[in-house]
Parts: sequence; structure tokens; C-alpha cells
Amino acid sequence: MKKVLITREEKQAGKTAQLLEKEGFKPVLFPTIRFEKVSFDKKDLVEADIVIFSSQNAVEFLLSGIDINYLKGKTIIATGEKTGKALKKKGIKNVIIPEVYSAEGVANLIKSKEEFKGKKAVAVRPVEGLNTLIDELESYLEIKPLPVYKTVPNTPENKGQIKKELEEGKIFAVIFTSPSTFENFTRIFPDSWKDLLKKTKTAVIGTTTAKALLKMGINPDIIPQKFTLDHLIKNLKQLNCRDC
Repeated sequence: MKKVLITREEKQAGKTAQLLEKEGFKPVLFPTIRFEKVSFDKKDLVEADIVIFSSQNAVEFLLSGIDINYLKGKTIIATGEKTGKALKKKGIKNVIIPEVYSAEGVANLIKSKEEFKGKKAVAVRPVEGLNTLIDELESYLEIKPLPVYKTVPNTPENKGQIKKELEEGKIFAVIFTSPSTFENFTRIFPDSWKDLLKKTKTAVIGTTTAKALLKMGINPDIIPQKFTLDHLIKNLKQLNCRDC
């Protein structure tokens, strides 16, 4: 059973581990990040016509701090399928999801609808979120970021063991689900991260994370066509079978 390293936040890593086990892999938790709630001003949310959720975390952190009625009568857009499901679990039914699960996909969806032109929108996201969506849409409507949590570095206790296993080629693949999971991996192993990743496969959840790796000279082995963990793990399984 080949080992796959999960670098995402610990609570979320559990779901990923279940998916990996189902496909015959041995998941190894190595959370390089953790999340912290931040205070936010409700004014922009109240005035917004459109509320865009960047992730499941955005859903959880916003709705843990406000009443769901704040979203009543607003157009709700989720960046991806899992984010949409998280909203529906909270009782928000009419959720719009783009065909492509990314900031670019959301931007293209909004720009394809004339009725959204000139409206007010907020993008619910982490403090350190990229401005891709803001840059894409600022000429089409009035959009502001609404940071509701922040990502902070985390150094797992199994750092030494993971380094040893990577050096020995015992980790089949490393999954990076966001630029921050990768960036903090490089901080944990400042002098050796590139050599360590050369001895394993790298799998990323989408083009934004892929760009973070490419910028540092790492060409991801897997970028699923559909930006979901299910598709990423299916690709991992296919790659594993080719290696058999």
C-alpha cells in the first residue's frame, strides 16, 4: 500500500484520508497549515447583491459569525461543488456553481450574465487570498474581498519522520490543495524541500496551486481536469497503476 502525504489542514485532511484509503492508498497526515477566525465588518455583506464563497472554509467561518438571514435575497455563488454542498447543508438552496471550479470560472460565469453588470459583490475568502477574482471583475461590477479567516503556518510533530521517508523514497505522492500548503512545506524544510519533492510525485488541486509550484521550479505530476479531490485521487490511482 503506497503512502500519500496530505498537507492540508488537519480537520479537512480526515476526509481526504478516507478517499485515499478507499482507493487503496495509505494516507499520511502532515498539515502544513491551520486556520484562525478573524473579525470582519458586516457592512459590505449587507450592501452586497452577490456573495461569492471561495471555499468550504469561507462558508464555515462566515456563517459561524452571522445569522443566515444576512444572505436572504442575495445571489449566492460557490467556487466549486464541495463549497456548494457546504452552503446547502447550511440551508442555502439556490447556489450557483460555475462549470470550471476556479476564480476564473466564477469570473466568466458572472461576466456571461448581463443582469450582474454594475452590481455590488463580496468575495468571502481568507485574508491572504489572491486577488484574481477581484482583478477579473472590477471593471464589470463593484467587488470587494471579505476576509473571514486566515491561514497560518503549522509545523507537524512528525516532521523528522516525514523527511526521512521522503529521502528514502517511501512516499509515493504529496498532495497540495492550496498555494499555502506548498509554501509552508518549503518553510518546514527550507534547505531540502526541492530535493525531497524530486523523490516523490506531486499532485495539486488546481491551476492556482500549480502556478505556485511552477514558480518555484516544480512541475506537478497531477493537475486534475476537474478541480476536486475525487478527480485528483483518481488521477493518482491511474499514475500508480502505470508505475506497477
